[in-house]
Amino acid sequence: MRDLGIYFGTFAPCHVGHFEQIIRAKRENRHALVIVSGYDGDRGDEYGMNLEHRVKAMRQLLKDDNNVTVVKLDETNIPRYPDGWIPWLQMLTSSVSSSVASLPREIKSITYYVGETEYIEPLETFFNDEWPEVDTKVTLVDRQELKISGTNIRKDALLNWDYVTRPFRRFFVQNVLVIGPPNAGKSSLVKDLARRYSTSHSIEYRKEYFEKHQIEDSLNAKDFHAIGIGQFELNRQNIHSPATRKAFFADTDVMTTKVHTKSYDGTDDFRKLYDVFDYYIRLQNWSLILLMPLKKDAPDKDQQIYKALEKEITFQNLDDITHKLDGRSYRDIYQEAHSLVDNILKDGKDN
Repeated sequence: MRDLGIYFGTFAPCHVGHFEQIIRAKRENRHALVIVSGYDGDRGDEYGMNLEHRVKAMRQLLKDDNNVTVVKLDETNIPRYPDGWIPWLQMLTSSVSSSVASLPREIKSITYYVGETEYIEPLETFFNDEWPEVDTKVTLVDRQELKISGTNIRKDALLNWDYVTRPFRRFFVQNVLVIGPPNAGKSSLVKDLARRYSTSHSIEYRKEYFEKHQIEDSLNAKDFHAIGIGQFELNRQNIHSPATRKAFFADTDVMTTKVHTKSYDGTDDFRKLYDVFDYYIRLQNWSLILLMPLKKDAPDKDQQIYKALEKEITFQNLDDITHKLDGRSYRDIYQEAHSLVDNILKDGKDN
């Protein structure tokens, strides 16, 4: 057994083919380094998984494995490959040296696992010169063992869902938000859609907050702040949940809290929350927003909330992903929503 195995890549995303090579690196060596590399605006960044996100996801994937260390290599300030090959190798040297210093044993042999033949000679030459006392070996891995690539996954992640390692799936989840006036049937629709697509959903945090704090009538700005941020965190946790598969359904969001805040009180303490809520609204990433229809003979207050939601959707520039449901019965509403979700999942849906 050799001392150290090194496997590097952009991992945008990390798929099962990558994972098999990580397993190989740690089984053929006493320890393994997984080098996650990239730069601002790289191919992962284009899909919402920048370098920081990928490093964090990789560490989550390997968090309980004491035989593997995940290292970040930021290429932002060096030329792109192949012009930046030597600076990249120098950065790799620094990263490996820092990681080796924390290991409890002396490193006398290193194996690099690569997927491209053009990497073999430069790696061998550079590290034989850089560390002549270390036995350097470069192993070409068989990329055809599993016929999947990051390119194919990025092109159609839902169709290739099972090849994506779990912490990286969040970057491809289709997030569906259901909003509407009170008593419009949001919760029922969210639960039924989640059951239909065998995935997770969030509840309306406002109800949980009311019950937890025994609130029956009056609210203050602090309550609305807690409800808005609580809803954001609840949705985020469910998006990242292992139970989430391809789609996630949210029962309201921060935008809904902002609308209720504005309708409740317009004094300074409440108005100060608007910018806070706008910040969190911008952090949300919805593939589809479903606006529930008003019930027949809905009270004036519900009609006002509905109009305020329409106005807020426009203010947040979300009209292009919003669909106003107009079914007369719950069955009609469900079928319409089901069809719209099918459309965003397309060939990636399971059934």
